[in-house]
Amino acid sequence: MAQSSLTIKQNMVCPHCQTKGQVRTAKTTAKVGISGAKATGALLTGGLSLLGTGLSRKQMVTIAHCDACEADWTF
Repeated sequence: MAQSSLTIKQNMVCPHCQTKGQVRTAKTTAKVGISGAKATGALLTGGLSLLGTGLSRKQMVTIAHCDACEADWTF
């Protein structure tokens, strides 16, 4: 993970090692779950719409990295 783009959060505690002040975070988009609208569109077009869009939807998430234990996670 590119640590230079992440900002350190002084009050955040790492859920893995319980260290405070060593967690860096940044906002990003990630593919999550299946979009109901895309699934409906795939049914109506006989699956042709899946070629261009896929079923996943993108959602804003926060990525985090602990400098103490090197753990990465999203929330």
